[in-house]
Amino acid sequence: MKEFDLIEKISRFFKSPAKGIGIGDDTAAIRSGYEYHLITVDTLTEGTHYRKEWRKVFPHLYRSIGWKLLAVSVSDIASMGGMPHAAVTSFTLKKDFEEGEIVELAKGLSAACNHFNVLLVGGDTVKGNCEAFSLTLTGKAEEIMTRSAAKPGDLVAVTGICGDAAAGLNIIESGKIDTIEKRKLVERFLFPRPSIEMGKKLVLSGVKCCMDNSDGLLLTCHEIASKSNVAVNLESKKIPVSKEVKKLFGDKAFKFALSGGEDFNLVFTFPESLKSLFKKEKNVFIVGRVTEGSGTYIDGKPAQISSFDHFGG
Repeated sequence: MKEFDLIEKISRFFKSPAKGIGIGDDTAAIRSGYEYHLITVDTLTEGTHYRKEWRKVFPHLYRSIGWKLLAVSVSDIASMGGMPHAAVTSFTLKKDFEEGEIVELAKGLSAACNHFNVLLVGGDTVKGNCEAFSLTLTGKAEEIMTRSAAKPGDLVAVTGICGDAAAGLNIIESGKIDTIEKRKLVERFLFPRPSIEMGKKLVLSGVKCCMDNSDGLLLTCHEIASKSNVAVNLESKKIPVSKEVKKLFGDKAFKFALSGGEDFNLVFTFPESLKSLFKKEKNVFIVGRVTEGSGTYIDGKPAQISSFDHFGG
């Protein structure tokens, strides 16, 4: 069973908020008075999200884990158009954990809290057989964007380069970071910087549909199409790929851009009337269009949906 299928099956047992959004979007959003309270949770697990052997080529691995632990949830808040506020953590540690690693992680988490203006207000630590770190983040928004609000005729855009993080993962797995270009891509993977400001700009501009591309551009567009009951057609020549990834990986670069994930940019749709506004934005790339129908397409042809899935499916 695939991850999203499991989530859908589980969600049937639970009520949605009377005012707001429950399971199934980037965050839950509960309406209270004139604003929404946002809440989201993410987990980083040894063997799934990182490997201890990466320390051989990147000694400050645990600092990056601390940073990323918050950044991935900030990305969820940003995709809703909100501002992050407070966080709590849960650490599952092996009995023989290394104190220095956890201190290093705390330093990275602290740096991220300062950067994203988030308060860490509590947490829990337990012993377990597998090392895992979870963080729950709250936020607020006056208006929100959702993944189910795309309309036929909308344009599709992404706020940044696609595929850098996937390339960075490939490099760190290779065990060799021997150029400035490679280090830059590894840091894009290990230290993502989601833009809260861009999320706010989108929602204030009237954008209704948005999702972060933590699982890759193609799967993100597929999820938007599914939740909005529309079709999404991407134009391959418009998908932004960095010159570093093209140089280092050649033909693989486009695959990284489509299916790599973990870039933590925002993918959003908007009406034609806003096109002139977003064409002025340096880091906004219009990559496709929403049409009537269903499914996801590249240059008019049905797309082969592939990306990381926790359970393989």
